[in-house]
Amino acid sequence: MSDEIQQQPPLSLNAVVEHLQALLSVPVALNYPSSFSYAPANDTSTLSCGCLVSEGLFKTMSSEQKKSSDEVSPDKITCPLCETNNVGVIGPCTKMRNLVTYLTKLKQELSNGEAAESSFPYPFTTNSSFLKELDFIQREKSDDKEPDDDLPSMFSKLNTETSKRGQIQSTTPVTQNNLSFLTAFHEVLVEIQNPSSVESNEISKSPSYSGKYSPQDYYLEDSMHSSGVNINSSHNQSTGNIKSHSPTSTSAISSLGSIQRQRTRQSSFQSTSNLTKLMSSNSTSSGNQYKPYSNKEILLSKNFPFFRRVYTFNIHNSNFLLKTKSYLQTQLSPNLTKLALLSEKKWEVYKLDTERPDRPPKLLCCGKSDGSYGPDPDHMKRVSKDQIIANSNITENVNETMNLLENWEHLYCQITENLLIISGTRGFLRVIDLTQSGRCLYTYQCNFPIRCLDVSMNEGFIALGITGKDKYTQVEQAVIIIIKLIPETARSPFQILTYPFSLPYRDPINLLKFSSDSTLLSVATALESRFLVISLVDPSRPTLVMKSQRRLDTSLDSEGITDISFFPDNRLMTITSLSHNSEPIIIDTNISSIFGPDGIAKPKLLMKIDEVGSTIHKCCVSPRGDSVAYINRNGNVYIMTTPRMDDNDNKKIACVLEVSNAFRAKEAASVRFDSDGYKLYVLDRKGILSIADFTAGTVEDHTVTRCKIIT
Repeated sequence: MSDEIQQQPPLSLNAVVEHLQALLSVPVALNYPSSFSYAPANDTSTLSCGCLVSEGLFKTMSSEQKKSSDEVSPDKITCPLCETNNVGVIGPCTKMRNLVTYLTKLKQELSNGEAAESSFPYPFTTNSSFLKELDFIQREKSDDKEPDDDLPSMFSKLNTETSKRGQIQSTTPVTQNNLSFLTAFHEVLVEIQNPSSVESNEISKSPSYSGKYSPQDYYLEDSMHSSGVNINSSHNQSTGNIKSHSPTSTSAISSLGSIQRQRTRQSSFQSTSNLTKLMSSNSTSSGNQYKPYSNKEILLSKNFPFFRRVYTFNIHNSNFLLKTKSYLQTQLSPNLTKLALLSEKKWEVYKLDTERPDRPPKLLCCGKSDGSYGPDPDHMKRVSKDQIIANSNITENVNETMNLLENWEHLYCQITENLLIISGTRGFLRVIDLTQSGRCLYTYQCNFPIRCLDVSMNEGFIALGITGKDKYTQVEQAVIIIIKLIPETARSPFQILTYPFSLPYRDPINLLKFSSDSTLLSVATALESRFLVISLVDPSRPTLVMKSQRRLDTSLDSEGITDISFFPDNRLMTITSLSHNSEPIIIDTNISSIFGPDGIAKPKLLMKIDEVGSTIHKCCVSPRGDSVAYINRNGNVYIMTTPRMDDNDNKKIACVLEVSNAFRAKEAASVRFDSDGYKLYVLDRKGILSIADFTAGTVEDHTVTRCKIIT
């Protein structure tokens, strides 16, 4: 076999250029009346039908069709290849343009005489068979009139036809000495198409993990990211070398040879069955996909909850050095993509990047209580009264209601990924669309003051807690209003449905919280500190599934129950209070043990966290279900973690952050874990965002600091 390879003549670069020019040819000019010229174009673009043409040809045809017929849409043509009507340009075909540029440089080298009539220094193993197959594909392409095939599809088709004819039977590993130019070019093309390639890393400017890295490489890469080191510099430099050198240069051959050797190692099991190869490739790709996450899991197991890196961003920068802005309420979205800041007359929403905690939040949209909104304060759109009335439940005393709406103030807010819900004085509530720069979708007026609210994570329901009066007896009663949100469509505007129901207690409602799956609603009362759980599987028929005993505290400092949070499985809950000798507790709801339609569960106490004190304002459960974060009145942020929530002996508690204090629970900072439980986000009333990242690096990293250990 080696003698046969040595006897074959070397492949000329001129032949390579000719074949590349044929493969890269696209329609570039119109030859009247109906024929087109084909050539490689440095402005190749993709049409909406999927064909590739020159952008200059598209503009020429668009102007010609516009002159001949007024019925043709602007920037639309009839495709010169598949003859599809009304097609437009999707965007530039960057890979084809890069290949044409590469071909142009190669032509220049040949014309300058540097490589003219020279052969590639390494013999091509399948010279004649490759040329025959390439000519065969070109004839098929011209016969079928399908010039829209791009270069990657040509190579794929070539490999398929070659394997069918059995002309390439070599299964021995290809070394650097056997590497031909077209083989190397094919490997580079595959690397360009790979989403995890170096070139895509340069475009996205984000860390990427390919299958060539070992676990130590991932570990090193994460550490370098946490230290602020540019890890892409070496990759960029190597990529720049490949692009700048001649195709026949030694450094380029060395780089391409390393790629070929990597491909050879991956294809060392060619003698096995197709099913085995398929399973092995799938397992390899899935393993590479989860390697960075496994590395973060290792860091989390070593650092959590005692070591973390802290990022701090002051979102609101005051013009006065001694003056600090204080907001009524702050909120973080469930997936931590957005945060909201609420004041009496204004609101602001910022977007976050959870993958890059070192990047500060950016303003997404803002608005005022009068309904005006916009992407920033300098570009606000005002809303007319007619638009407000059309998208509201205001039907009686319109003028009086509009006067009240002009003077209302914000009190509470909740945010999801796409909606911002704001309630305020006069019983008003607004639903704001964050995908439309803060446009008000609906204005709802309640006949009674709104004491608290919450919105489900699926953006389907809003729960309002009010204190109503009986129409006949004038007796006050705790009432919950469930508002079902019906999104707007092309045929119908945004609509709502309301489901009011009363509680069997006169104690005012102090807190409402949805579960993560939006099927359960937890309720806390103000005076007697009761907590209830209501099933909302059928919103029109809510069912009480759990209730607790009352606990009366008449001290002036007492705020009662301040926060409630479900665990991911909805079986456990954590409850915080601000009252004498009332530490946070974790309970088992026992909802799964209910028998019969009228059964009501009684909670069971699992753990009491005495170490954090009895002045807790907020709590948040990690999505991993093994830890809980608490914030007290002084702004200390604690994390309690334990293997089991009834295991008091193995629990660990640390103070991970210190944020602004809060005088009342309403002003307390918002706290939330990210979806993986790697980072903890805290947003206080002064607009300061603090992030504790437990996977930013190892303990030896100078940016990773130790927390205050409680137990």
